[in-house]
Amino acid sequence: MNLQPKQRFVVEGDYEILASYSAIREVVNGITIDSEKVATVDGAKVILKGMPMAKLANGKYVPYNAGGSDGSENPTVILKRTVDVSDGDHTVGGYEMAKVITERIPVTVDATLIGKMPFIQFG
Repeated sequence: MNLQPKQRFVVEGDYEILASYSAIREVVNGITIDSEKVATVDGAKVILKGMPMAKLANGKYVPYNAGGSDGSENPTVILKRTVDVSDGDHTVGGYEMAKVITERIPVTVDATLIGKMPFIQFG
C-alpha cells in the first residue's frame, strides 16, 4: 500500500521559497510598494515572489538594486507573494526573518546580499 500523497495539480508560479517554517517573522501590516520606482517589463510592473525589498526614505519599498544609491541597495524584507503594481502602489506581505531556498530567489544571492540581510538565512 502506497500512502504517499499524489500531486493532483500544479499552480504555476506558486512555488515555495521557505526552507523551514520554524523561524519566521512576517512584517506586521505588510509593506507598501512604490509603484513609480518599479521598472516596466513587457507592459507590466511585476515583482516576483522572493524578491529582496528595500525601504526608501519615503517609507515605501522597492526591489533590491545592488548598484542603487537611493536606499534600494539595502534590503530588509523578502517579498511573500508575486505582485503586479502596474495600477499603483500595493501593500503586500513580507518576511523580516526566514530561512529561504536560495535557488528560488529571483536575484543573484551573493556575499553582499547575504551580509545586508542578517535575519534571512539563504540555504
